[in-house]
Amino acid sequence: MINYSLLGFKKFEDFSNFFFKTLLPSNKTYEYFVDWNKVKKSLDKYINEISLMNSLAKLPKDQRAKHLYRILEDYPSTAQIIPILIAERLKKGKIEVFDTDLDKFLTLTFNTQNLNKELIVKFCEKTGILSLFEKISDLYDYLLGVEVGMDTNARKNRSGAIFEKMVAYKLNKIIDKRYKIIEHDPNLSLYPILLNKKLKKAKNHDIVIYLDKKPIAIIECSFYNTQGSKPISIAESYPKMHRIAKELKINFIWVTDGPAWNSMKEPLLRAMKEMEWVLNFKMIDKIPKILKSINT
Repeated sequence: MINYSLLGFKKFEDFSNFFFKTLLPSNKTYEYFVDWNKVKKSLDKYINEISLMNSLAKLPKDQRAKHLYRILEDYPSTAQIIPILIAERLKKGKIEVFDTDLDKFLTLTFNTQNLNKELIVKFCEKTGILSLFEKISDLYDYLLGVEVGMDTNARKNRSGAIFEKMVAYKLNKIIDKRYKIIEHDPNLSLYPILLNKKLKKAKNHDIVIYLDKKPIAIIECSFYNTQGSKPISIAESYPKMHRIAKELKINFIWVTDGPAWNSMKEPLLRAMKEMEWVLNFKMIDKIPKILKSINT
């Protein structure tokens, strides 16, 4: 069970009530909204192709299709940016589209080999891409906006990494310098033991804390905005991880937060009754006390 007395509570109910009462409503840091490095990197690798396609904006409407054909013929790599113009992420460099006139699906390939230039030009006409050049003056600026829009789809994937950074940042501020904090330590993983099988590349733990070159604590971080099967699965597996770590004389600390836990209290409460350390972000300041207790 949670070592609630060391954390400053008189009974388990006091601890659990405080935990749920102090859950963060969100983990939206400044990094949450747009990954600008990723956006810029995505565009800069096509800077030459963007410059070539920009020439379409300088031509009369009736000349754009022929000019695009010539661009594709002389510089086939420009085909790669066409899907980005309509905010489409490609799977294996292809787009399938149903042509109502032909009453069948057409497969368009946008890699530099086997380009069907006529089909791509037709695609650009039908989707309005050629008409786009009547409305924009700089393709790079337009694509920057497109990439920002597509990047918002990655926010869910960033959420966990952002919370992990929040935890690590706070730990580095409050933990004594004699402890060494390593994020995603490649030299320590309990997952092969947990899963009872050899892994070519075992998952790393979010944070490992060392003292005198010995691992003394493993910290896993997770934030959940919405309820679902994943947090429940984690809550069911981490008690076993806790027992494995304890056998190795390593403390396992689960730092988890987010409004979703208010709707999924039962699996988390069960985990709390089987684990010694389950904290939310508000309670991270208790970790120095936990580390101190390990050495006494």
